[in-house]
Amino acid sequence: MRFKRIYVEIGNMCNLHCLFCSNDDRSNKQMSLKEFSEVISKIKGYTDYIYLHVKGEPLMHPLLGEFLELCNKEKMNVNITTNATLLAKNKDILFKNACVRQVNISVHALPYIDKFDQIKYLDDICNFILENKKLLKLYISIRLWTDTSEVNSYILDYFSKRFNQQFDYSSNKITDKAFFSFDSEFEWPSLNNEFVSDVGRCLGTFTHIAILASGDVVPCCLDSSGSEVLGNIFESSLDDILQSDKFKQINEGFSKGKVTSPLCQRCSYRLRFNK
Repeated sequence: MRFKRIYVEIGNMCNLHCLFCSNDDRSNKQMSLKEFSEVISKIKGYTDYIYLHVKGEPLMHPLLGEFLELCNKEKMNVNITTNATLLAKNKDILFKNACVRQVNISVHALPYIDKFDQIKYLDDICNFILENKKLLKLYISIRLWTDTSEVNSYILDYFSKRFNQQFDYSSNKITDKAFFSFDSEFEWPSLNNEFVSDVGRCLGTFTHIAILASGDVVPCCLDSSGSEVLGNIFESSLDDILQSDKFKQINEGFSKGKVTSPLCQRCSYRLRFNK
């Protein structure tokens, strides 16, 4: 089995506390270089793309540069999702490592940044896009995944002034390789959520899986609490995990339109794949 991507959470710690993000009681954890190297060695052959994202802010990790150098060596393509508060500090690391393919910036975190720092925050993002325009190196996705129209309008107006062109909800392209991504807010799945349904499909276990900072392997990137652990990558091979009864039950259930996982039965995000 090969996946389009595997999410690798190099750390579950974040420097913001956004209300739209999920809450969990996991202990703070950042992968060591040895652990990350083991992850890469075990998933190589199962995918060509890793996404440094589940929970946490990847640009906080002190070994990010070394992780990316390892990905260069192993010819692994990397997508990074960040709140961009540490973007200016880490932009050189992102630009110099050929493995980095795309940076997703969650600008809907803006309301959770001190209002006196919001202008600098948006300036840093715009400067990053303009520098990338000269290099034509990375794809940059500016994510406005919020139902708060005031926040969206403020950000779009700011970008319009910086780039001297009008942006609105019909606009996607900012510059070559830089785009807006518009979507609505979603509710993170939780065992505490109300039951949604036990029928339907999902891309989890088909196009992707996720590996938490602890090494726990879960069916998708939205299982931020590790509610459906399939195994641990530090204790087993990925092949053994994919051959486990639990993985097969979830995967085969989705292929038949049946949702067997208690977490997935309480996930409304998967309904987007049933359209």
